[in-house]
Amino acid sequence: MLTEFAERFTRLRQDRGYTQQKAAEKLGVTPQAVSKWENGSSLPDAEMIRSIAQLMDCTTDYLLNHQASTLSQRNLESVQRQAEIENVIQKPILALEVGMGLVDMLVEENNNNYALIHKMRLDLGYRMGIIVPTIQLRDNITLGEKEYRILLHGREVVAPIQSEYPRYFYALEDALPTAEWRTVWPQGEWREKQETVPEGYVELSAMECIVRLLSEIILQHYDQILNRQLTADMVDMTHRRYPAAVEGVVPQQVSLALLQQVLAGLVAARVPINRLDYIIGYLEEHPLGGMKNILTALGEALR
Repeated sequence: MLTEFAERFTRLRQDRGYTQQKAAEKLGVTPQAVSKWENGSSLPDAEMIRSIAQLMDCTTDYLLNHQASTLSQRNLESVQRQAEIENVIQKPILALEVGMGLVDMLVEENNNNYALIHKMRLDLGYRMGIIVPTIQLRDNITLGEKEYRILLHGREVVAPIQSEYPRYFYALEDALPTAEWRTVWPQGEWREKQETVPEGYVELSAMECIVRLLSEIILQHYDQILNRQLTADMVDMTHRRYPAAVEGVVPQQVSLALLQQVLAGLVAARVPINRLDYIIGYLEEHPLGGMKNILTALGEALR
């Protein structure tokens, strides 16, 4: 049972983009406990297994590899069919698809590539004050062996690009990759991993290059990523820290629709929206300012 649980828990954690640290935080345990579960040296107690099933959106029978009864199996199949229908209708906001030759890159523990995605989301939160939804990572057998692409609401926003995995890109420090990172090729090159990084250069793994591109794509298309729910989540976070800035104002005086439009416009202009309390206060005081004037005034104040 230990082996089956370890394999299934690890697969579920990785599929949901959780690092061991993040899974531990959500479950209220130490990262060491999660590590022991995954290497098969210990098994969580019954209460924790129920918590894991809830977090991973699966059954305890699945985690423990129990044979389900005929009735419960039918119920499970019904739930799975419903989930399939919902997945077809409600496509993930963001998805990174890779060819079969890049699957190892996604799950490679040595480079902790899932942690790179998490770090990128944290960095965008710190720099721009935005929430980045969970990014679905999946293989796609229709892509070339080492191709990858980025999807937004199920539509391709980055056409298949050939990756150089497992080689590393050595870029000049003053020409780090951006959304058009392929243009820096003349000022850098892909090589086998070097024991010492050449002076004046930065070493980037193939996954780091993909994550940098993904970060830029998120900023370029944040107006399509930001929805009412993400806007409401940001308001909730602001309310917890600055309740007086939100209570009685959102949505009573400042609607979520208006706030979403303003936040999307600011991010499009590369203006950080970390000061959501200030933004809400400004909109409360200038209800008829006009969108162009609002964005200009807030842009000057927040840059």
